[in-house]
Amino acid sequence: EEGLRLDPADVRERAALGQLLAANGRPDEAEAAFAAALSLAPEDADVLERRGRARLSAGRRADAKADLARALELRPQSPELKELLRSLEPAREPFERPYLLDARALAASAPAPREDEDAIVLGELKVTRVLPSGLSADWHQTVVKVLTARGADSHRQQAIGWVPDRQEMKVERARVWRPDGTAVDAYDEAERSGSEPWYRLYYDTRVTTLSFPTLAPGDVLEVAWRVEDVAGENLLSDYFGDLTFVEGGTRKALFDWVILAPARRPLHALVPAGVERTERPLEGGLVEHRFVAKDVPRVVSEPAMPGWSEVARFVHVSTYASWDEVARFYWGLVKEQLRPTEEIRRTAARLAAEVLGRPPGAPVAPPPEGWDERTKRALVAAAYGFVVSQTRYVGLEFGIHGFQPYRVDDVLRRRFGDCKDKASLLHALLSSVGIDSRIVLLRMKRLGRIPESPASLAVFNHAILHVPELDLWLDGTASHTGSRELPGEDRGASVLVVNPGAAAWFGTVPEAPAGASLTETRFDVSIAPDGSAAVRGRSRVAGAQAPQYRRAYLSEHDRKAQLEKAFNRTFPGLAVRSLALSDLGRLEEDVTLEFALDVPRYAEREGEGMRFGPFGRGTGFVESFAPLSSRRHPLVLGEPWENRFTYRFELPPGFAVAEAPEDAAVEGGGISLTVRHRIEGDSLVVDGRVAFEVGRVPAEGYAAFREAAAAVDRAFARRVRIAPGAVGGGRP
Repeated sequence: EEGLRLDPADVRERAALGQLLAANGRPDEAEAAFAAALSLAPEDADVLERRGRARLSAGRRADAKADLARALELRPQSPELKELLRSLEPAREPFERPYLLDARALAASAPAPREDEDAIVLGELKVTRVLPSGLSADWHQTVVKVLTARGADSHRQQAIGWVPDRQEMKVERARVWRPDGTAVDAYDEAERSGSEPWYRLYYDTRVTTLSFPTLAPGDVLEVAWRVEDVAGENLLSDYFGDLTFVEGGTRKALFDWVILAPARRPLHALVPAGVERTERPLEGGLVEHRFVAKDVPRVVSEPAMPGWSEVARFVHVSTYASWDEVARFYWGLVKEQLRPTEEIRRTAARLAAEVLGRPPGAPVAPPPEGWDERTKRALVAAAYGFVVSQTRYVGLEFGIHGFQPYRVDDVLRRRFGDCKDKASLLHALLSSVGIDSRIVLLRMKRLGRIPESPASLAVFNHAILHVPELDLWLDGTASHTGSRELPGEDRGASVLVVNPGAAAWFGTVPEAPAGASLTETRFDVSIAPDGSAAVRGRSRVAGAQAPQYRRAYLSEHDRKAQLEKAFNRTFPGLAVRSLALSDLGRLEEDVTLEFALDVPRYAEREGEGMRFGPFGRGTGFVESFAPLSSRRHPLVLGEPWENRFTYRFELPPGFAVAEAPEDAAVEGGGISLTVRHRIEGDSLVVDGRVAFEVGRVPAEGYAAFREAAAAVDRAFARRVRIAPGAVGGGRP
């Protein structure tokens, strides 16, 4: 009481007073003390727990349960509180119980297998209980009938991810039902870190793997587990969002996702065709949102198909009503982390001084009219090059830092960071020299694009930067990529551009035109009388393919071996005599190569003459890009590109062209090709271009693409015949 006289607003002291009064048999005074504490902090879990325990001791069981239940909602990480509440409600029904699958009954009524099926998912159930805080608990249950040995192999292990500091995971069922109806509960359990050190990404996630070594054809596998959030607070305010795939690589007889959410929290959802959504109110102010699909066909995978969210149906739910809400929350989460410090400003000034040709320490403030476009591009390139080359890619994705970047001064000081950290550091550097930029949340292309609704944080796995004035998209993790060479994984990806104080923009990163990724190559080929050849060449590589060359030829020691590997299928048995490359550290410059090769069997003897393919024996386009006769899904080719080439052939003394192919042209299906042949003095010159003008081919356009690829292969496969004393070359 004396403490409260000195500090009447001390909530803990009032709760302690209430507890002491209750223990001394003064319940009315205790209630008044607890009420005073709750008037100061109505959402204080500790006060509610203390009052609940005091009421329980006084025999007020119903009131005690209400207090303890509310305290558990506010502090779900307390196992003691959870056990106490369970002891008061021994018959309390778990939230998933009304929906549980009966594995034995499902096995007895399993549908007949279809051709080429290895397994059938008889039932897949997910029940999600969402708390008012946005924290949640998930119950998962899967029942799978195994049909073949391959199906047994693919379902022999079940991996479950969870975060120990913020979640509890418990395996509830893990059994194999034999064809005779007996159940075997034997399984192995192992746990490992969910980190990906090969990508330099480190998470606080653990992965529990259940293994069923005796699983065999004819068995039914049943696995059920729960994962409950037990953290004291939601890292993402009160947001809840999730994406669950309806379809997978195995046919599903039943898909059932139940979400039990507070009635006062609207749940926005994307519900695909073939999925039935129902809603009904439940006791306790809850609403049951249910998504059910039956006889769900399997997705047949194909090489180079789009990401899974473009080929498989999914249900996506979120408590956000718009992308503006998502962007406002995310900007509030990150804005203080992006604030430039004096060290950031000094670094930006040093980089700008180098660009502007000024001495170190000279003022670099933009002129009143602002930087001209050329200077802006140079400043962006300098800051981008610094972030790419002077900060290592390492992600410490612990707790809130799975979503929030570290402070930019910490990233600069430590010289490492993940995608969010690098984008934030680049933003701060550009801001320090007066260039506006935007943080961009991105879903990498390999995961597949997503529709515009609903708005959610659950779909993104990457972060980059956008400079609106220059329409530049910058990925600070692309270590061998220039500022104009956005990686293919980012092109065509779904993004949310965070615009502080303005409307957010959700859309797709534009694809680059074919001409932006250009390779120009010239070969001077001197053919010897024995069919061998000396080749001198020069290549210039610009755009999306340049980073591949910078990465492949980074080690000077291995460069010749790398070039031999690259050309070996085109020129079997070749040896590299010399190789010179441009400075691969200059990310804003095109890559150039000059090389000399010895090819032992360029031309083949044919009587007194010889035949050779001007383009060697490279892999065909059909083999590389269109090996399937037909497709269900679009074909993802990557970045559009163009290759221009010139071959000049110096023939052996006394030889001339006896037969030369006709010029060739292909146009259609997203491919274009031109090849021209001409005689210049004693030499044969073959030049032209080939281009992939699209980044993806729709399934209905695949036949035309494949036909065009075959026409290109035929054009490249045609051969030239040379012979001693030939006149006229076989063509005018």
